[in-house]
Amino acid sequence: MTVLIGILFSIIAAAFAALAALGLPGTWLVIMLAAIIDLIEYFWTGSDDLTFGWIAFAIAIILATIAEIIEFVAGAAGAKAGGATRRGTIGAIIGGFIGGIVGTFLLPIPLLGTLAGAALGAAAGALIGELTKDGAKFRDTLRPATGAAAGRIAGTVIKIGFAVVIWLQMSIAAFL
Repeated sequence: MTVLIGILFSIIAAAFAALAALGLPGTWLVIMLAAIIDLIEYFWTGSDDLTFGWIAFAIAIILATIAEIIEFVAGAAGAKAGGATRRGTIGAIIGGFIGGIVGTFLLPIPLLGTLAGAALGAAAGALIGELTKDGAKFRDTLRPATGAAAGRIAGTVIKIGFAVVIWLQMSIAAFL
């Protein structure tokens, strides 16, 4: 029965981890699925010998938290690297978040829509943030906007990597 649980978990969790590429909380869904399995096992059998255990959960939660932080601040870091002011950096964060949501629906191609929306949103947010300061010229906003877009893409790619690692780690734990 344990092998069957491990196989089913690995297949479903792989689909959940892939959702991270769409800007959805795939890493957290993997963790939630594992928690549901452990809860069912605990209440069904009454045993403390669970499929995953607290160490696997602790590792997965730490990795998922790091991935979320990286994705969230990557656009701002890219904007800052491009010379953005505080307004441009904040604009990149807000624009990346909104753009990711809008891109998912306007361009319903898995990964591409969300990634394009988040990158364009981060760039637009940085651009708008930079244009709102006194004496700002459009030409001066291009480097921060480009940096914000590149940072957001990098953040999403890094988060996908974390999702794969969490999936592998939890899948291995399911078979141990």
